[in-house]
Amino acid sequence: MRTRWFAAALTGTVGALLAGSLTLPAQAAGATYYVSPTGSDSNSGLSPTEAWKTVAKVNSSTYPQGSLISFEGGATFTGCLVFNATNVPVSAPSVPFRVASYGTGKATISSNCTGDYSAAVTADAVNGFQLNNVKLVNGGTTAAGVLLQNQTSSTATSGLQINNADISGFATPSGSSSTFGGQIMVLGYAVNGNSGPLNDVQIVNNKLYGAGVTSNAGPGVYGWGSGVNISNVRVEGNTVYNLGMAPNSTGAAITANGWNGALIQRNIVHDIGANVTSCGGTSGIMSYTSNNITIRNNEVYKVQPVPAYTAACDWDGIDLDGGTTNSLVEYNYTHDNAGSGLLAYTSTVGSRVWGPNTYRYNISQNDDWALAQGGLMDVVPAAPKNALSIYGNTFFSNKDQSANKKQGASACFNFGYSTGVWAAGSQIKDNICYLANRNSFGKTGQLYYNPYNQTGMTLANNLYYGTNTGGWRWGGTTYATFAAWQAAGVETAAVWGDPLFTSPGGGGTCTWSPPSGTGPQPCPQAYTLKPGSPAIGAGTPVSGNSGVDYYGSPIPNPPNIGADAG
Repeated sequence: MRTRWFAAALTGTVGALLAGSLTLPAQAAGATYYVSPTGSDSNSGLSPTEAWKTVAKVNSSTYPQGSLISFEGGATFTGCLVFNATNVPVSAPSVPFRVASYGTGKATISSNCTGDYSAAVTADAVNGFQLNNVKLVNGGTTAAGVLLQNQTSSTATSGLQINNADISGFATPSGSSSTFGGQIMVLGYAVNGNSGPLNDVQIVNNKLYGAGVTSNAGPGVYGWGSGVNISNVRVEGNTVYNLGMAPNSTGAAITANGWNGALIQRNIVHDIGANVTSCGGTSGIMSYTSNNITIRNNEVYKVQPVPAYTAACDWDGIDLDGGTTNSLVEYNYTHDNAGSGLLAYTSTVGSRVWGPNTYRYNISQNDDWALAQGGLMDVVPAAPKNALSIYGNTFFSNKDQSANKKQGASACFNFGYSTGVWAAGSQIKDNICYLANRNSFGKTGQLYYNPYNQTGMTLANNLYYGTNTGGWRWGGTTYATFAAWQAAGVETAAVWGDPLFTSPGGGGTCTWSPPSGTGPQPCPQAYTLKPGSPAIGAGTPVSGNSGVDYYGSPIPNPPNIGADAG
């Protein structure tokens, strides 16, 4: 289900996280070259009055270290920019090579190149490459907006930044057998077979999008490594939307594949995967065969087929997929996705055994509306072989699912598709499951759907609530009442009762700006607890819990149950 191929034609085979504000290295003396529609390619290019005119002139020139290529803001230039060791023979992260706009507004590059691996802007083995304040549009059948790769060296190309760019409409060319295509491609799996590593990649404060919900535009950020050879990545403050993708797409709006050390935070991702009809795609944010990935403070919604569900699976909000290790999903708000809000796809990929991984202090509202996955939180396809921790999350659904193509109502937790024992140290604690959804018989989904009797995890201090509930399915037994669940002895100190949310089901879509650096908090206030809630002070302490809850409040001992832990 989750096997992923990069391109049929390709061959070949924890660093510290970057955090805080975007830091630009000190700029050494270097030439500035200007490009304007009123210029001439016979000019020197060294001043606005001596500006060049065309992209072709930019590509054919050679640049000293620390150069800046500056396109006139508000103007449009046709072509595809290519920078490599031929025209940027000397480069270093400390002396960046920059492409930007001058004057008022963003310059627009309208691409005219074609081919499976074409890009409006290619930076190949250029250390310190920066693209800032530029608009890229697909002028025809160009596959990618930006391509970052290293086709010439086994030494990492470092210091790559895409900042404040507007990139739209890029997709795998029609009829291509490749899956290459999207707004920003970050490749450690280079297309010529030399899988050169990349290091220190920052994708910050960009708009990555398609023309409409059902556009064929591909992923926003598509990172693909050879092994785990893309290190120290920051994807922050981006707005990613209207990426309908191709019917057979895999991956996500933001895909971390082969990354070692990454921070994916404070992004808005919505209206993704409208055209997808295959399993294995798509997701809002996903990691695959990666290590030390932190996904936090993001809002992900409407990852879904349009106009209606017909077939296939996934459309989950956030997914730690096969081969992901030592990773964390925290403080995210997922809502109104056709598949699960949170997915743990626990498969081993090659020698990479999934986990240990953690999901904590996230809020899920009305996810899995199409029953595309079967639960608000899915742990599939097998019992995790390394520890899985799920604590302090709030799950809510009041969807009427009686008319869905797939029958039933979503479970809170869904485990499958075989029996097995979870790894030592696995825990499901301090979560709220509030189900008011209903199937064609008027019943809610089951609080646990564990028909294969997976065992080994510690269950403690979770709060459950719902009317006409489907109960708890554990192995071959369905416990129809809370009393029966308690008597079964599967869980310690479970709680039943209305958690007294401020406005259950009222989370809505948040109003916030990713570049502000605040994340979706304090939205949604709908899932804060009212005084008198049975969740208050009823949790159990979890070691290494970060110290703050979804809303940024200190976590007491004992904590509250759910994302409003403090």
